[in-house]
Amino acid sequence: MLTPIASHARDSRLGTPARLLPGSRILIVTPQPFFEDRGTPIAVRYVARALGDLGVDTDILAFPVGRDVELPRSRIRRCANPLGLRSVPIGFSWRKIAMDLSLWRAFARRVATGRYAIVHAVEEAAYIAALLCPRYRQPFIYDMASAIPLELQHKLLFRNAMARRFMQSVERRVFERARHVVCSAGLADYVRARSPTVAVSEWRFPAHMARVDAEQVASLRRRLQIPPRNRVLMYCGNFARYQGVDLLVDAFHLVRRRNSRLSLVCVGATEPEIRDWSARCASRGLDRVHFVKRQRREQMPCYLQLADCLISPRTAGRNLPLKLFDYMASGKPIIATRGSPHQPLLNDGRALLSEPTPEGLADTIESTLNSPGEAQAAGQRALHYAAQHLNWDGFVQLVRDIYGAALQCDPTRRGREGSDSAGTFQ
Repeated sequence: MLTPIASHARDSRLGTPARLLPGSRILIVTPQPFFEDRGTPIAVRYVARALGDLGVDTDILAFPVGRDVELPRSRIRRCANPLGLRSVPIGFSWRKIAMDLSLWRAFARRVATGRYAIVHAVEEAAYIAALLCPRYRQPFIYDMASAIPLELQHKLLFRNAMARRFMQSVERRVFERARHVVCSAGLADYVRARSPTVAVSEWRFPAHMARVDAEQVASLRRRLQIPPRNRVLMYCGNFARYQGVDLLVDAFHLVRRRNSRLSLVCVGATEPEIRDWSARCASRGLDRVHFVKRQRREQMPCYLQLADCLISPRTAGRNLPLKLFDYMASGKPIIATRGSPHQPLLNDGRALLSEPTPEGLADTIESTLNSPGEAQAAGQRALHYAAQHLNWDGFVQLVRDIYGAALQCDPTRRGREGSDSAGTFQ
């Protein structure tokens, strides 16, 4: 069972639930499959669990795909599935649009009841909330995992200047109508630059790591057919282009020329992605690369403990990868590319940072493996930081502060005071 670094028990400093949200119910609207073992659904589950610890009842409105999970004081509600879709890919697609329209209808029915103290709208659901909620005087929080105009500018429909200006204008209106914006680490400055008076916080998610038996790790190594003497580099996450898996494979190709006793394990692929990436590696004569399908969250500590180094090669976007919290909790050395996706949390003391090129990443991998003492010290510093700053009690307190600020906010007189309640990573 997955357990946090710090106890789940609620600290007396968190206050009583009655002082936070007396007799209330929260609606979380998340435009994703729920539950799936990937970034945003994991974050939503954290929030729902924290609200449960605070004695708050929660309805989670999500897509009609994903598996049911038990969450104290929470109920999962799903929008209709008129097209009978069985999956929704990450990112912009016609299936995502179809599901968003269905979610919109279900959202409208729920918010019309007026039974919610506040709505917690995730990603593009906040754009729907900005249209629906004001007509019912329903306050909402914008949970911003990424900057949607920046994500869409790479799509053909949104590449021209007029479309970009339109999306930026719409985004600014969403900021202005939200009671509070809580965003991924590294995005607060982006929000302030576009709406200086918005109340904004950054997420600090709890870092989790379960105890893993050495025989479990040895069994996993045998199952993956990794030679006993090979050192293991590992990537965990989805295989979307922005994650930089291609950069990592190119770097591994260079390192393998210098050191044959290396294996690369990439966890989180779909079956088609496994076939595609395996074929690519075979065409280059690159062996010892293992592509593994997405694993349940409770299985991931075993994979992390198998690694000699954990790698995050992301180069695009500004939001912090959620996997970094668990990377840090593992105590393993972390190799990450320099840039805004990583450096709100990682620095040269807590990670080994590389230039975002195949050659730069290959050099950092090689120097890390050749300096085990330095690498282990960085891993331990990351673990210490996670234990001190990324624990469960701190996360529950953060959720309490965000909701308290949003519910006490006067929307007709909102200023800079009270923003930055979550702070930033130091």
